[in-house]
This record gives sequence, C-alpha cells and structure tokens, in this order.
Amino acid sequence: MHAKALLFASERRSALGAVLYGALLLTAIAGCAAAPVVAHSESKPAYSIAAPVTSAVEQKGAAVVVNPVVQIKPVVGAGFIAVLLPGKSKAMRPAVDAIKAGVLAAERANANADLPAVKIFDTEDVPVEVFEQFQRLRDQGAIAVIGPLTKPSINYLADIGDFDIPVIALNSFDERTLRRAQLYSFSLSIEQEAQQAARQMFDEGLRMPLVLQGDSPLSTRMVQGFGDAWKEANGVPPKVFMLKDARSQAQDLRNQLKDGEHDSVFFAANARQTRLSRPFIGNERPVFATSQINPGHLSRTAVVDMSGIRYLETPWILQPSNSEYALLNRTRSQSNDVERLFALGVDAWKLAILLSNKAEINFDGLSGHISMGSGGLVERELTLNSFNSGDDRPAANPAP
Repeated sequence: MHAKALLFASERRSALGAVLYGALLLTAIAGCAAAPVVAHSESKPAYSIAAPVTSAVEQKGAAVVVNPVVQIKPVVGAGFIAVLLPGKSKAMRPAVDAIKAGVLAAERANANADLPAVKIFDTEDVPVEVFEQFQRLRDQGAIAVIGPLTKPSINYLADIGDFDIPVIALNSFDERTLRRAQLYSFSLSIEQEAQQAARQMFDEGLRMPLVLQGDSPLSTRMVQGFGDAWKEANGVPPKVFMLKDARSQAQDLRNQLKDGEHDSVFFAANARQTRLSRPFIGNERPVFATSQINPGHLSRTAVVDMSGIRYLETPWILQPSNSEYALLNRTRSQSNDVERLFALGVDAWKLAILLSNKAEINFDGLSGHISMGSGGLVERELTLNSFNSGDDRPAANPAP
C-alpha cells in the first residue's frame, strides 16, 4: 500500500475513533466521561424490530405498528426529523456516512408507518454554521434534531440555542456544556463502557482488580472511567499497570499477579496490546475489557490469544444473523467501528420519534439497552460477551 493510502486509512480510523469514543481530532472533538450506567450480569434480549408497546406510550391513544420502533401514536401535524451533521467535512465524512446510513435505514424500515420524514442537513464542522442551520430547520418545521456531532458545535448550540424541540447531540457533554431542557447526549462513550465493566466486576464480588493500561489517549480515558466507577463502588481506586512492550514486561506482569493480590484484570487497551499481553496473565482470574478489543475481522489466532476475555459489545455486532435486523437491509462492513456508528444512527432515529412524542425512553436498541439518565444523558447498557478459544468470532450468547 502506498504511503498516501496508508495515511488516508489512518485518518479515517482516527475520525471514526474520535466520534465513537471521544478522542481528540484536530482539536474538534474532546472526549468526556459520561454518566455511569448500571450493569447487569444477564444479557439483554435482542433489539426487537416489532417491540411490544410500552405502557407510557400505550396511554397516549391509538397506536400504529412501527418497525423497528415501539408502537407509538403518530405526531399530530408532524413535520420532519432533521439530521444535522458535518457531512461537508472530509475528516468527519466516514463517521457521518455511517450514522446517516443508520438513520435512513430505520426510516426505510418504517416506510409504511405514519411517521415524520427524515431530512438531511449537511454542514462544515463550524459551530456558527451549525447554529445557523439549526435556526433554519426549526423555522422549516423540524420536530426533532439528530446532531450536532462535535463538542464545539454542541457547546455553541447549548449556549445560545432555543430548544423548543428535542435535540439529540451525538457526543458526550463536557464540563463546559450548558445543560438545557430538551438537549440530550447520546454517544458511544468509551468511559461509559469502562464504568459499566467496573460495576459488572463489583457486582460479581470482585474487589482487587488490576487495570492494564495501554499506551494511547483512549486507554487513559478507559482508566479514568473505570477508576471513577470503581472508587464510587469500592471506596478506593484500582491499581494500574502500564503496558508498553508485552514481551519485555512479561515477567513484571507475572510478578504483579502471582502474589494473589489481584482477583481480576481489566484491559484498558486496544486489541493489539490486549492480544500480546493476554497469554502472560493465565486463567486463574476473570479478565474483562471494553469493545476496543473487538475491532472486527479478527483472525482465528487473535481470538485464541484473547480466549476467555469478557468484554462489552453492542447487540448489532454480536448478532449479525438476527432475523429481526433483516428489515434494515444492511450490508455490513469489516469495521466494527463503522457498524457501531450505524447502530447509533438507527437508535438515534428511534429516540427522535419517542422524544417528539414525549414517550418513555427504555428500549433494547442496536447499540445497547437505551434508557434516560440524569441531566439529559441517554445511557447505553451493553451486552457482556466473551471470546471462545478456537472460534473465529465472539460467542453470541455467553453465560453471565
């Protein structure tokens, strides 16, 4: 592959990672820890294309069958669902395209339902332009907005926008974000995943984890999220071991674990570092990780190397053959980052429909179990999964 092609591939992964997990991208996106989510040991059921009516929605009156949304009453005099994303930005385009594909797939799957249409509004990644477009689409009859995508645009809109309709920001809030009624944060926060892993481990009775930190900024964010949740649950922060070169550190890692001080391990690292370090840990204690160890298109050897690791993942990734997903008519890519963004788009469309109806937010989505937290934070609870030795893909229905 030529150097230019390699550079483009690297930039594309960086853009996706920035949107997915809050990494820094040309100072446009700065990640932030999301609100903790409560973990459960059992897996959630699959995302339902024809989910049952929730009591909160049922009380609103006559319902229509909506796929893949719960049955809801159509919005009276409905306008449209606006998608406000930086589609004109070259760096953001891969992420934007995946999200838009999810939103439009959800709309097409419900083409026969009496629901608001989706309209796309592409902008540059410029906060002032995003705000001006937001003002126009409100005047044109939008009843809900999916976007903005980047933190500067979200914060600018929060500072001066008028929120008389639901706005679903596709990134996490930070300390500068002004909390506003009808402004929601819905993202694939890596901190939220690490927090859920910490609570999962604590709920299983583990009390002395060793956190293995990779050498990337994203790993630092995982450590921060895990540490915050662990300290909240257990009162003290976990011990952290820095991963650098797996082979040269092998003995140090073994020594760290052999004295019995640690009853579990959490990998705050990517697939490469996790795969190289996993063999030196042994099988005497449970090992946990986030979705970062499952980038997609893993070799059989890589799966064997990471055998036994329990990690958090989205239902859309874990159940590619689920017949309920067929209505979305999606040809999957080899990148799980792209597919998680697609799932986020599908669930964002459902959120827009439900929020515009003032309905309860509590459903099994493609990106996780979705519920409403405090301060406008939409929480995602992922499924706990594991790699099986000798298999060439993650197990679909692991035991808790």
